[in-house]
Amino acid sequence: MDRIVTFCFRDREKLGHLDLKSLEIHIRSSMHSVGSVMLEKLLKADGGDYRGRRIAYKKGHVFEFKEYRDKEVLTVLGRVTVKRAYYYDGF
Repeated sequence: MDRIVTFCFRDREKLGHLDLKSLEIHIRSSMHSVGSVMLEKLLKADGGDYRGRRIAYKKGHVFEFKEYRDKEVLTVLGRVTVKRAYYYDGF
């Protein structure tokens, strides 16, 4: 927020008026950054979708938990990284 206020007054001193278009772009960019951080925290709230050491599946297949893996997702707010449980079927 301080950066936007500083930017606003700097333009006002340089140009003699506020550059509203530039100010709006900076505010929107900042809000996208805040939104992507919030979204990433919400997506990580499920603990990576861990369902236990083994998951039984159709036709006798059993998926075993191997590790957590990061997955990057592109959203309208920006890129977010989530941790997901990775399961493997040895068949």
